[in-house]
Amino acid sequence: MRAFRLLPVAGVVLILACSEPAGKELAKQPTAAEVLGVKLDFTPRYELINMDRPDIAGVPRLVVRVRVPRGLSREELEQNVRHALLQFYERAPVRLGAVSVGAYASERLNMGADAALGEFAPGGQWGEADPAVPLSAWQAKISFEEHYFEQRTYLAKGTRATLVLSSEFSDTISLSRKANRWLEEDILAELKPGVSVVVVGYEDFGKAGVRYEVETANKPKRKGWVHSFELKAE
Repeated sequence: MRAFRLLPVAGVVLILACSEPAGKELAKQPTAAEVLGVKLDFTPRYELINMDRPDIAGVPRLVVRVRVPRGLSREELEQNVRHALLQFYERAPVRLGAVSVGAYASERLNMGADAALGEFAPGGQWGEADPAVPLSAWQAKISFEEHYFEQRTYLAKGTRATLVLSSEFSDTISLSRKANRWLEEDILAELKPGVSVVVVGYEDFGKAGVRYEVETANKPKRKGWVHSFELKAE
């Protein structure tokens, strides 16, 4: 009889011994904010451009593009990317396997993220996306476009400038009808260095540089686009 009475007690002790570590393990799971290191009082300085859901093999993934202002320090830029990763991870209607945030400073999106790129996924690896992996195994990886931190100045509209050669392999400057292409069919004219022009406007292409729309100061009047390194302000 004595042995019979000890069996339930031993069973209870065994159950408690097995369940206690599991409970402690669950309690140790960090929040996404803790993993990403985002403080509750952080004030973001970005705005949403768009987002996509490129789910692969049934694994929910989210790709987000945001615009950030120029002039942020490296730390400020990183904290904004981490905040965006957190916000869009937590707001997703499903449990994500990975989320990516591309930060843009320019208006052009087809040139790739020109400020920073952040990925939040198991082990920090986009290819390891899996919503079943606990957050304790997730990491954020942030990479920067170094040119973002370079101070950029622009020639104002109406500035007079002189065309200069940008390469030793050409003796002319190609004037394009488009700010983003210099294909043969886009070329309006081949101008000699030393030609005087007036700045009409510009577009910032991020890591691809700045392009200026110019008009020749003398006849015959021609108007088109050149690269910033082909201009020298007078």
